[in-house]
Amino acid sequence: MENTDIIEKFPGLIKIAATFDTPEVELDVENGIFRIKGNSYPEDPVTFYRPVHQWFEKYAENPSDKTELQIHFKYFSTSSTQIFFDIFRVLEEIGKKGKEVSIKWLYDIDNEETKENGENYSTLFDVPFEFMAVEPQNETL
Repeated sequence: MENTDIIEKFPGLIKIAATFDTPEVELDVENGIFRIKGNSYPEDPVTFYRPVHQWFEKYAENPSDKTELQIHFKYFSTSSTQIFFDIFRVLEEIGKKGKEVSIKWLYDIDNEETKENGENYSTLFDVPFEFMAVEPQNETL
Protein backbone atom coordinates (compact mmCIF):
# COMPACT_ATOMS: atom_id res chain seq x y z
CA MET A 1 0.00 0.00 0.00
CA GLU A 2 1.39 3.43 -0.88
CA ASN A 3 1.52 6.12 1.78
CA THR A 4 -1.05 8.18 -0.15
CA ASP A 5 -3.55 5.29 0.16
CA ILE A 6 -3.37 5.32 3.94
CA ILE A 7 -5.67 8.31 4.36
CA GLU A 8 -8.43 6.66 2.33
CA LYS A 9 -8.20 3.22 3.91
CA PHE A 10 -7.74 4.33 7.53
CA PRO A 11 -9.25 7.79 8.03
CA GLY A 12 -9.16 7.51 11.83
CA LEU A 13 -5.69 6.01 12.12
CA ILE A 14 -2.27 6.33 10.57
CA LYS A 15 0.61 4.31 11.92
CA ILE A 16 3.96 4.44 10.15
CA ALA A 17 6.92 2.54 11.56
CA ALA A 18 10.20 4.36 12.10
CA THR A 19 13.23 3.74 9.93
CA PHE A 20 16.74 5.06 10.40
CA ASP A 21 15.87 8.32 8.60
CA THR A 22 12.09 8.61 9.06
CA PRO A 23 10.11 8.97 12.28
CA GLU A 24 7.46 6.77 13.78
CA VAL A 25 4.10 8.41 13.16
CA GLU A 26 0.98 7.53 15.13
CA LEU A 27 -2.21 9.49 14.51
CA ASP A 28 -5.14 7.86 16.25
CA VAL A 29 -8.37 9.81 16.74
CA GLU A 30 -10.11 7.14 18.81
CA ASN A 31 -7.38 7.02 21.45
CA GLY A 32 -6.37 10.66 21.16
CA ILE A 33 -2.77 9.83 20.27
CA PHE A 34 -0.94 12.13 17.88
CA ARG A 35 2.78 11.38 17.91
CA ILE A 36 5.81 11.88 15.68
CA LYS A 37 9.03 10.43 17.09
CA GLY A 38 12.54 9.69 15.84
CA ASN A 39 14.74 11.00 13.06
CA SER A 40 13.32 13.04 10.23
CA TYR A 41 15.57 13.33 7.23
CA PRO A 42 13.73 11.37 4.55
CA GLU A 43 15.07 11.48 1.02
CA ASP A 44 11.81 13.09 -0.09
CA PRO A 45 10.06 14.74 2.89
CA VAL A 46 7.08 15.90 0.84
CA THR A 47 6.26 12.35 -0.25
CA PHE A 48 6.84 10.92 3.24
CA TYR A 49 4.76 13.53 5.07
CA ARG A 50 1.98 14.00 2.47
CA PRO A 51 -0.39 11.45 4.09
CA VAL A 52 0.33 12.89 7.54
CA HIS A 53 -0.50 16.42 6.40
CA GLN A 54 -3.59 15.20 4.53
CA TRP A 55 -4.70 13.32 7.62
CA PHE A 56 -4.41 16.46 9.76
CA GLU A 57 -6.35 18.49 7.17
CA LYS A 58 -9.13 15.88 7.19
CA TYR A 59 -9.06 15.71 10.99
CA ALA A 60 -9.35 19.52 11.18
CA GLU A 61 -12.77 19.33 9.49
CA ASN A 62 -14.19 17.70 12.63
CA PRO A 63 -11.54 17.78 15.38
CA SER A 64 -11.85 16.51 18.92
CA ASP A 65 -12.38 19.05 21.67
CA LYS A 66 -8.74 18.51 22.68
CA THR A 67 -5.83 17.87 20.35
CA GLU A 68 -2.28 17.27 21.55
CA LEU A 69 0.57 16.56 19.18
CA GLN A 70 3.62 14.98 20.81
CA ILE A 71 6.86 15.47 18.91
CA HIS A 72 10.17 13.89 19.87
CA PHE A 73 12.86 14.31 17.25
CA LYS A 74 16.36 12.99 17.69
CA TYR A 75 17.33 14.89 14.55
CA PHE A 76 15.46 16.54 11.71
CA SER A 77 16.67 18.06 8.48
CA THR A 78 15.88 21.53 7.25
CA SER A 79 14.08 19.93 4.32
CA SER A 80 11.47 18.62 6.79
CA THR A 81 10.84 22.10 8.21
CA GLN A 82 8.25 23.25 5.65
CA ILE A 83 6.17 20.15 6.31
CA PHE A 84 6.17 20.89 10.05
CA PHE A 85 5.06 24.46 9.30
CA ASP A 86 2.13 23.09 7.30
CA ILE A 87 1.07 20.72 10.09
CA PHE A 88 1.41 23.43 12.77
CA ARG A 89 -0.73 25.78 10.64
CA VAL A 90 -3.49 23.16 10.56
CA LEU A 91 -3.28 22.86 14.35
CA GLU A 92 -3.44 26.64 14.65
CA GLU A 93 -6.63 26.64 12.54
CA ILE A 94 -8.16 24.01 14.82
CA GLY A 95 -7.44 26.29 17.78
CA LYS A 96 -9.15 29.20 16.02
CA LYS A 97 -12.32 27.06 15.96
CA GLY A 98 -12.36 27.20 19.75
CA LYS A 99 -10.83 23.77 20.28
CA GLU A 100 -8.03 23.11 22.76
CA VAL A 101 -4.76 22.50 20.90
CA SER A 102 -1.24 21.97 22.20
CA ILE A 103 2.13 20.70 21.06
CA LYS A 104 4.28 18.77 23.50
CA TRP A 105 7.87 19.09 22.25
CA LEU A 106 10.04 16.43 23.84
CA TYR A 107 13.79 16.63 23.46
CA ASP A 108 16.72 14.62 24.75
CA ILE A 109 18.17 16.34 27.77
CA ASP A 110 21.57 16.47 26.04
CA ASN A 111 20.18 17.96 22.80
CA GLU A 112 19.72 21.70 23.29
CA GLU A 113 19.60 22.31 19.53
CA THR A 114 16.36 20.34 19.19
CA LYS A 115 14.90 22.27 22.12
CA GLU A 116 15.90 25.58 20.51
CA ASN A 117 14.30 24.55 17.23
CA GLY A 118 11.04 23.85 19.06
CA GLU A 119 11.25 27.19 20.84
CA ASN A 120 11.68 28.92 17.48
CA TYR A 121 8.56 27.17 16.15
CA SER A 122 6.62 28.20 19.24
CA THR A 123 7.14 31.88 18.41
CA LEU A 124 5.65 31.46 14.94
CA PHE A 125 2.32 29.82 15.74
CA ASP A 126 -0.59 30.64 18.01
CA VAL A 127 -0.50 27.17 19.58
CA PRO A 128 0.75 26.47 23.12
CA PHE A 129 4.02 24.52 23.18
CA GLU A 130 5.16 22.57 26.22
CA PHE A 131 8.84 21.62 26.35
CA MET A 132 9.90 18.49 28.15
CA ALA A 133 13.45 17.17 28.59
CA VAL A 134 13.72 13.39 28.56
CA GLU A 135 16.59 10.99 29.05
CA PRO A 136 18.09 9.83 25.74
CA GLN A 137 17.24 6.28 24.81
CA ASN A 138 19.36 4.05 22.64
CA GLU A 139 17.01 2.88 19.96
CA THR A 140 18.18 0.61 17.22
CA LEU A 141 16.20 -0.27 14.15
